[in-house]
Amino acid sequence: GAPERVLDRCNKMLVKGEEITIDDTISRDYDSAYTTLGGQGERVLGFAYMILDGKQFPRGYEFDIDNINFPLEGLVFAGLYALIDPPRPAVPSSVKECQ
Repeated sequence: GAPERVLDRCNKMLVKGEEITIDDTISRDYDSAYTTLGGQGERVLGFAYMILDGKQFPRGYEFDIDNINFPLEGLVFAGLYALIDPPRPAVPSSVKECQ
């Protein structure tokens, strides 16, 4: 999802295979990386995870996004993914038309 929203739900970050607590230094480094990628016109997505208790969330558990029945906080930030997302062909002419 949106990187800033994903990071807000995390209290740890995966770094070189280890989960470390997010502190001010890590937050600043994250902001710098996110700003750099976004500033290059790339679409940036953030990824996080949580290992769920198998007894509370057994295989086949029905996750409900309308009535949230699973944790959304305390996640581990796993990384950023940037992809080139050029404007659709019609965008330049639409922008000119709006001007």
